[in-house]
Amino acid sequence: MPDGETINLTITSPKEGDEVWIDVVPPHVAVIGETDAPSGIRSVIVQSEIGEVSCGSGTKFACSVPVSVGKNRITVIATDNLGNRAEKSLNVTVRIGIPPPPAITVSGRVTDLKGNPIHNVSVRFESVFWLDGGKDFSETNTTGRDGRYLIENALGSRQTVSVQKEGYLTLQREIIFEDVTNELDLKLEPSGRATLGFDLQIGIIGVLGALLVFLEVRRRKEGW
Repeated sequence: MPDGETINLTITSPKEGDEVWIDVVPPHVAVIGETDAPSGIRSVIVQSEIGEVSCGSGTKFACSVPVSVGKNRITVIATDNLGNRAEKSLNVTVRIGIPPPPAITVSGRVTDLKGNPIHNVSVRFESVFWLDGGKDFSETNTTGRDGRYLIENALGSRQTVSVQKEGYLTLQREIIFEDVTNELDLKLEPSGRATLGFDLQIGIIGVLGALLVFLEVRRRKEGW
């Protein structure tokens, strides 16, 4: 290439290492980018391991190149009007079918009703998608001593959240998350909390009743 002659070549899509989902056959991948040179661009060629296509001679290019299922190497070759060439390559993996839902991340704290952190709580996120005939996807983690948990790679924005620990009432909620990264704090209620209070009241009433009966019997015997 002569001094001062530089071909700028940028591939904006796909990115290196991308996983591309295609629901039509034979599969093709759209390759998009930009290129320029002081002497102008004569041609842009996009190649895969099973074919190549011409993307014209503009400074912006977008064309669809045939690919195979699995791993593919795609190369873009730009040639200027002086015959100089520049090329860039990247690797993509092609999958056939409907793309899976996005994975989300959720973190937060599990506390009791007074705001105290609860250690070793099981936090489970579960979703169902009609892929491969319907399949459950779940991610589970436990809280640390500070009550914090972290769920990563939970598939889909709609999740059934289940929170369990012995001695507490199980908490289950269905939540639709709006973002890829989310914060969710959860509170657990002690199991039997209301029952203990009720039993205590019944016990006090029972003692008072027995005392009243004793006093009445004694009053009659002693002629009060």
